[in-house]
Amino acid sequence: MKSHSNQAMRTKNFLKKAFIEMVHKKGYSAVTVKDIVECAQYNRTTYYVYYQNIDELVKELMDEMFEAIQYYSMSKYKSESRMKVNEMTTNSFDLLYYIYDHRDYFTLILLEDTLPNIHRQLPEAVFILLKDKFDIQYGVPNVDDYSQKLFMAHGTAGIISDWIARNFDVTPSEMTERLIKIFNTFARGFVIK
Repeated sequence: MKSHSNQAMRTKNFLKKAFIEMVHKKGYSAVTVKDIVECAQYNRTTYYVYYQNIDELVKELMDEMFEAIQYYSMSKYKSESRMKVNEMTTNSFDLLYYIYDHRDYFTLILLEDTLPNIHRQLPEAVFILLKDKFDIQYGVPNVDDYSQKLFMAHGTAGIISDWIARNFDVTPSEMTERLIKIFNTFARGFVIK
């Protein structure tokens, strides 16, 4: 039986942080449970209370990050709210601040031997969010909404990935400004569904 207490959450977070640290040091395919528990200063028994194997830890970690990407992209908006892109500010969404605060995880995309499918995680999370939650008012008529949202998701992820590769060379606020300027070139506004 898995516990959801504060202590359990804290222990799982330490195990995940240790796992991320070990992937940075050794590469994903070389990390063992022994590496994780030694880094986290726990024993194997504690690990197996929460996870059957490394794959289970990876799935939980990636699911949490996927949800966080979506949450911090939307946390400032309520259903049916309307926003003009030219009125957006660096406080309009928190995604880039979240990515910066969790750069130990997001820099994993720079590694060759890294978590399976991590490179697809950010564009997929953004695309699903755009597709399901945003009614975008484009600056031109007859836009293929699906393709445009796919383009936006992959473009946004590409710019963020470049920022990560440049070792976060500008602040999250400056990156947010850059993204808003880009959004402003092809969208007038949006309505949250």
